[in-house]
Amino acid sequence: MNQPPSLLLIDDEERVLRSLAMLFRGRYSLHATTDPQTALDYVGRERVHVVVSDQRMPQMRGAELLREVRLRSPNTMRILLTGYSELDAVVASVNEGEIFRFVQKPWDAAELRDTVQQAATISHALFSTSAQPSAAALSAPPPQREAVLVIDDDESVYRTVSDLVGEAHPVMWARSVDQALELLQTQAIGVLISELSVGGESVTALLKVLKAQYPEVVAIVLTPFHDVSVFVGLINQGQVFRLLPKPVRRGTVSMSILSAIKHHRSLRQAPERVIAHAVAPLNQVEEISLASRMMGLLGRLRRGATPA
Repeated sequence: MNQPPSLLLIDDEERVLRSLAMLFRGRYSLHATTDPQTALDYVGRERVHVVVSDQRMPQMRGAELLREVRLRSPNTMRILLTGYSELDAVVASVNEGEIFRFVQKPWDAAELRDTVQQAATISHALFSTSAQPSAAALSAPPPQREAVLVIDDDESVYRTVSDLVGEAHPVMWARSVDQALELLQTQAIGVLISELSVGGESVTALLKVLKAQYPEVVAIVLTPFHDVSVFVGLINQGQVFRLLPKPVRRGTVSMSILSAIKHHRSLRQAPERVIAHAVAPLNQVEEISLASRMMGLLGRLRRGATPA
């Protein structure tokens, strides 16, 4: 970057804004504000590489603000900052803002600087390519229909997904991580719909490893569990596309699957944009161990069938 990247900071507390600005002063073209509407107006006028927003603001929630940023400037990377382990904030940050990272206060200065630097590098590359598939390209059926893989012990979930999209897309069903891996090796999977645990085994490591290796595969998590720390990990290390609750809400699930398929196609047709979904490294020992096993199995994908 010849010019310093542009960084926009939003927090309703002046003290927090000053602390954030001190972290990044001299490295970025900084703009800071306590007013979300001022921030949105700025994004509409200027090229902004990274937006860091607080969640709890009186005028507008951070997740809502970042959703508007995404609509106005898709190449701007979005980071949500919050001091509260709020389930609603975590879910909204994915389902509304499609954020790059979820950062909890008090932040680690070095980690936050690294995250913003990575986001700025990605945004610069996205602005340089500015490749956006046309609406016609996204709606046109691909040569091979994308398959949807349901990873869940509950057959009713598989049947619901089949009822919703089975006429347009092959729907596969896995009741264990090993079954899921086998299908991923042999089928052109575009979208995953997964529980967090199947057959007594966690699926989170699979979701994270798969996104790291094949970022064009889009994952939807469908679960009754409300573990905020697990959800944050799935955002930062798995770039999940949606977090949906059980029991299944057919309308919500249907719209989410259609959006996921559209997003998958956009990544297939503009592969240079997959960098926007770069994941953070795993940090749990048990996940790293499980990921090593999965990476070995998923390595066969490169030698055989590649997920769509």
